[in-house]
Amino acid sequence: SWFGAGSGHAWLGDPESANTSLAGVSVWRFTGLNFVLFLGAIQSIPAELYEAAQLDGASRWQQFRHIIAPSIRPVVSLSVILAVSGSLSVFEIPYIMTGGATGTTTFVIQTVKLAFQFNKTGLASAAAVVLLLIIVLITWIQRRLVPDEKVDLV
Repeated sequence: SWFGAGSGHAWLGDPESANTSLAGVSVWRFTGLNFVLFLGAIQSIPAELYEAAQLDGASRWQQFRHIIAPSIRPVVSLSVILAVSGSLSVFEIPYIMTGGATGTTTFVIQTVKLAFQFNKTGLASAAAVVLLLIIVLITWIQRRLVPDEKVDLV
């Protein structure tokens, strides 16, 4: 209520705001991982490249565009692949926060319910294999769209 959001709003009980709330939690959860990945990638760029760019008169934007962006491209690709495959197989955040209620059920939650609530383990394992194949296919497509290029910085 301090921030004008109102008191007594059922964030997870309202179908309109439940998915937005879960997305916010997911973003917050994986911000640290992405921060560490990008920080490590940027710190692995040799300082000599920045010095040479400054001597050549490159602005900060030009340094980002021609040094940092090409150098962190593999990390960006990895981050996108992890985000997409993670979003397809999301389970714990919606299951813990809502149990799949208010329109927040996912494919994995349905699969777990098939296996343990309805005791249809064969169908649940088939659904898990289908999800695996979908994730592998999408990852393969992503790898083809963004090929690994050797970054020649020196």
